Amino acid sequence: MKDLTSNEVRTQALALGLEILEEDLAEVAFRLNALSETLAALEHPDLDTVEYRAVFDTPEY
Repeated sequence: MKDLTSNEVRTQALALGLEILEEDLAEVAFRLNALSETLAALEHPDLDTVEYRAVFDTPEY
C-alpha cells in the first residue's frame, strides 16, 4: 500500500471531524503511514479460515 500524502491525511481527518494543525501534519502523516505499514505486516492470509478461540478463560459467575 502506498503512503498517504499530507493532503490525503488532512482530507481524511476533516471527514472525521478532526482538524490537524499545519505544523503537526507531517508528523501525523508519518506516524499514520508507519502504523499502516506495521499493521499490514500482521496480516495472516488464513485468518478467516481458522475458528476463533478465546485466549483467556472467563470466570463463571
